[in-house]
Amino acid sequence: MPPTIPLDTIYTTDEAAERLRVTRRTMIKLGRDLGSCSMIGRQYFFSERDLLDIWQAQRAMPTSSQGRAVNVKGLLSDVRLQRSLVSLSQKKRRRRQ
Repeated sequence: MPPTIPLDTIYTTDEAAERLRVTRRTMIKLGRDLGSCSMIGRQYFFSERDLLDIWQAQRAMPTSSQGRAVNVKGLLSDVRLQRSLVSLSQKKRRRRQ
């Protein structure tokens, strides 16, 4: 029998929303939009990793003291990497002429 990987803590929608200090509705919307939740029937569940992904996706872009955006070279979060790959792989709409 292969070794099992322990499962993270699993949160209900209400618990996850309380933890991130957002509404229940916002929690579901963020989870669905980012693909960072699990559904069983009509119930949504969030793992610790899901909450970290949602939190990382909501981070603000850094700005300098002059109010301009600062170019920061760094690693993309898993969620932002997935978003960019999806946008690059989607077909472009053709304009009507």
